[in-house]
Amino acid sequence: MCEICNLLCMQMIVSIFATVINSMLMPMKKTYRILAVAVALICAVAVRANSAAEFVKGELYTIAPLEVAGGVEENVWAISELSGSWRIINPFARMALRANGSSLELGEPNGSDESQLWKITPAGNNSYHISPANDPSLAWNSSGTGLVAKPMGGLITIKLSDVKAPGNDACMAEAEMYAENNPVWENEQVFGINKLPGHATFTPYADEAEMLADTAMLATPWLTPKSSRVMSLNGEWRFHLVPEPSQRPIDFMQPGFDASGWDTIPVPSNWEMQGYDTPIYCNVEYPHSNTPPIIRARAGFNDNGANYGINPVGSYLREFSVPEDWLSRRTLLQFNGIYSAANVWVNGEYVGYTQGANNVAEFNITPMLRPGRNSVAVEVFRWSDGSYLECQDMFRMSGIFRDVNLLSLPHSGIEDIYVTTALNEDMTGAQVRIDTRIVSDVAKEAHYKLYSPAGELLYSGTDSVIDVAEPQLWSAENPALYRLDVVQMSGGAEEMALSVPVGIRKVEIKGSLLYVNGKRVWLKGVNRHDTSPVNGRAVTTEEMLQDVVMMKRNNVNTLRTSHYPVHSRMMAMCDYYGLYVCDEADLEDHANQSISGMESWVPAFVDRVNRMVLRDRNHPSVIIWSLGNECGNGSNFARCYEEAKRLDPTRPVHYEGTRFDKDYGGNAYSDFYSKMYPGQGWMHRTTSNLDKPMFLCEYAHAMGNAMGNFKEYWDVIEQSNSTIGGCVWDWVDQAFYDPKLMKKGEYRLTTGYDYPGPHQGNFCSNGILTATREPSAKLAEVKAVYSPVKIDSVAVDKSLSKATVYLRNGYCFTNMSGMTVRSELLCDGVGINTLKKVLGDVAPGASAAMELELPTELAVKAASGNELLLNVSVEQSMATRYADAGHTVVTRQFALTPRPHLQAKNDRRGIVMTKEDGNSLIIRARNQKTRAEFDKKTGELKSLEIGGVKVIEPGHGPVYSNHRWIENDRFADTSNGVYPVGTVQYARKTNGEVTVRTHRGGDLCDTDIEYTFYCDGVVDMDVRFNPKRSDLRRVGLEMGLNPELHRVVYYALGPWENATDRRDGVTAGLYSTDVDSMGENYMKPQTTGERQELRKVRFSNPKTRESVLIEAEGLPSFSALRHTDADLMNANHQWELSPRPYTVVHIDAATRGVGNASCGRDVDTMPRYCVPETPMGYKLRISGSRQDYTCILRL
Repeated sequence: MCEICNLLCMQMIVSIFATVINSMLMPMKKTYRILAVAVALICAVAVRANSAAEFVKGELYTIAPLEVAGGVEENVWAISELSGSWRIINPFARMALRANGSSLELGEPNGSDESQLWKITPAGNNSYHISPANDPSLAWNSSGTGLVAKPMGGLITIKLSDVKAPGNDACMAEAEMYAENNPVWENEQVFGINKLPGHATFTPYADEAEMLADTAMLATPWLTPKSSRVMSLNGEWRFHLVPEPSQRPIDFMQPGFDASGWDTIPVPSNWEMQGYDTPIYCNVEYPHSNTPPIIRARAGFNDNGANYGINPVGSYLREFSVPEDWLSRRTLLQFNGIYSAANVWVNGEYVGYTQGANNVAEFNITPMLRPGRNSVAVEVFRWSDGSYLECQDMFRMSGIFRDVNLLSLPHSGIEDIYVTTALNEDMTGAQVRIDTRIVSDVAKEAHYKLYSPAGELLYSGTDSVIDVAEPQLWSAENPALYRLDVVQMSGGAEEMALSVPVGIRKVEIKGSLLYVNGKRVWLKGVNRHDTSPVNGRAVTTEEMLQDVVMMKRNNVNTLRTSHYPVHSRMMAMCDYYGLYVCDEADLEDHANQSISGMESWVPAFVDRVNRMVLRDRNHPSVIIWSLGNECGNGSNFARCYEEAKRLDPTRPVHYEGTRFDKDYGGNAYSDFYSKMYPGQGWMHRTTSNLDKPMFLCEYAHAMGNAMGNFKEYWDVIEQSNSTIGGCVWDWVDQAFYDPKLMKKGEYRLTTGYDYPGPHQGNFCSNGILTATREPSAKLAEVKAVYSPVKIDSVAVDKSLSKATVYLRNGYCFTNMSGMTVRSELLCDGVGINTLKKVLGDVAPGASAAMELELPTELAVKAASGNELLLNVSVEQSMATRYADAGHTVVTRQFALTPRPHLQAKNDRRGIVMTKEDGNSLIIRARNQKTRAEFDKKTGELKSLEIGGVKVIEPGHGPVYSNHRWIENDRFADTSNGVYPVGTVQYARKTNGEVTVRTHRGGDLCDTDIEYTFYCDGVVDMDVRFNPKRSDLRRVGLEMGLNPELHRVVYYALGPWENATDRRDGVTAGLYSTDVDSMGENYMKPQTTGERQELRKVRFSNPKTRESVLIEAEGLPSFSALRHTDADLMNANHQWELSPRPYTVVHIDAATRGVGNASCGRDVDTMPRYCVPETPMGYKLRISGSRQDYTCILRL
């Protein structure tokens, strides 16, 4: 599918191209490993990415000696620039060339996949060297069969082809539609009309007494204020939507307009979530044409508005009345967020225009107000030229999505307040400095009062510089907030009061590290989009608070506001609860990074940075400004950097997009280097010995069943002398309930592929949390790895009477004195003893050893073959703002004894009978209550009953399985490679037992099972595997269990699902659940539910009291679900899955780790977590019974 080309700016030639990919509804199963390939995009102007190479956008090229099977169209490529590198894409197949280790392959185009970025260096005569942008040490070899180490790379010939890119004529026609007299919403130099300058967030009150009476707002300033000078216009508005501007009503703003026939809509909200038009998920594409600054339909996706409005316009209308005394003051109309642009009228008079969806827009409406009823009309455009700067990886939604307020202020006086703090060298003294901007030249006196974090009045007077002795310093660990109250006086009378929380702290870069208050800090962060399953991008205060509190409880200390400023209420929460914030401007032109170098766009770029900084610079939580995201190398960011530094020289500035000669960003216009989605090889090579700090602004891509080897990232970071930490991508899935079904009372989560394209499938669901924000296995892993307390080891004396716990204080500012160490002793998974001890003085960075007395009977239990485990937790003794007393910071588990083996059985009661019946071998025991039937041809156990309890559903006996499908590893081959013919041999032992040996060969793995049938009906399985490949997903058995045995009690790692490379957030113990709750509810169904280190599991039916107990020897993992892995792979939603008539049970000797391969390079499962190509196995003992339910729960 053709991309629409970049519009040619009238003053300059575009330096980069418009990149927009067409994502598939389902991932393509066909992966090309090719003799070579190359590629890129589409439309129509000369493009120069850098001095190294030059190609013509819209033209196609041949690349020799590379050749792909197929015709002419399969062997021509477009080459287009992105982030200072080149992408190589076949526009006919829509496949991009990517590096995979030393191989070349084709994959779905993805602008976030750094493996698709290339450095192309001319060598003369149409010859080039081509290297992965992420690994310049490699280059294409001369035969185009793969990558080799430099300087052995070969010369590649690139020549212009006669083949034309699809849709090129349409691209050119679109570009010619530009006109100088385009409307304001298609004019990049008009992003505000009559819009007031930005300023810090504050709530005006009539006087000090009214302000002090609003105690809740003063303490937690994200609440709705109780002020006579603030009026909310949230609520029901009249609403009318048309699909394009030419159809919008042009007189609805006039007084007396009859809107009684219009719908009503809540404000704030996204109109798509109210059932109007269509949500659209895009990552690196525009859902409209790529012809900045004009907006047209996206050719091939939305021709003539086929799938959604070409540029819908929502007309909003409501009435309001203000108190009479407001008419004697200045009244501002405040919008906290509108997507994407809006005209505003009051009482029929034009007020102004705004763009910059996530920045606050305010207008002075004083001249338009009148006594009694007033009307406000807002005309909102879904798309505008501002949309070209809002190309974030998110659902594109529209409307007035944040609060609307009226503010009543004096005609003159304070318009903005800027509070800075300065510490002396030893940080024993500080100054609070106050700077105000006034709205007119009329002199007004300001009276200041400064209160300590405990509420003690420290200063009262008119000085704008206030000294503070022995200040309490703000940090994420101790978010101490002073309070500055400001009262504006006029003629000796109070006319306005406001309050500003103040955090005294210092942020600085020393060498290549980041310091807060003189201490090196680690940024243990997450990225977060505004997203709600019910409200779309119009998140509520309660949802913001839920996010902040969950972050704090799970050891997250940093929030990157990807990729725009969050609501000011959330900023106040970060101040109060203690989160470091990387505050990011609403700037991303990912699909057309040439805009970042266009001079005509500079004012719009700078305005977005200006308004972010002016609004948020009083927040102590903000320690880094970020200029935007994935906008390339454009020089506009030099101006943005200068503006951020002009407005606030106290904070460092981050920008990831500039990449010149390095395989990471931040090369210019940034005080940090920056990297997205590094692999472990890169981490070990590049994270130390740098000349400025390295910030992993996005890493550990959390899409689906992911976040493998998360600990390994931090093993490197904590040893680095240059890396300050990073932010996981991302916090919560961007998925939501179908808006139209919600109106009918049905709640079904939907994702990108549920709506018209262009989209990138489910790439919006990358959260640590699901959209509904339930705790998850990934969150448990984050909490464990991000823990500031490190429990390194436990030493136990030989008599098992004492244990010594060794721990480290990884906090930067917090002494662990008074924290509680809680130890719990487990015997065979059951807690038998708990001990708590209070820690003494453990300073930040210090280590401590704590001795624990163990129960005297442990030696006896160990000698008896019991497994003994010790759980050690560190708990907060005191309640905090985000958690009750006793909150667990971290837990680690230590084995005190080795895992026992299955005990030998010697039961001669009864007899085991055998019978051959045609192609079947039948085994019976325990008065025929145990019955097994084998297929003599295949060697498969066809059915099994033990103790009168049906265990295996007929035809679903244990057989080798290799299939696993997760979004990190889209392994679609469901075949197990098992040969159709196996063998069965049986023999009777002298004690009456019967052994049955089965063998199943296969292309992937051979399986040998020895079954032992005991006289009492118990069955042992000795399972041995011989893998034949090193790239297997699992080595184990799959079987169909009786579905009525749905209750699950297991002794294994839990309670969350885990994997070989994600198990720091779980401990072995006895856990109770149900088959339906064994898996995680990923937005896109996929393999889930694995529990490592199985000791025992009992499946039971609480109604009939039937149960089956499986005991294990070795280190198998297990899962039990209602669906096969193929069922999960082939489903798009949880709610469309149909349960199998049996429970699908996997018992695996080895499984491949989950890795992070949904985004990035070299981020697949680490070799140590892959399935080894070596013989392996385990033993199982299966017994069945009917017993009391309490016994079932105890295993």
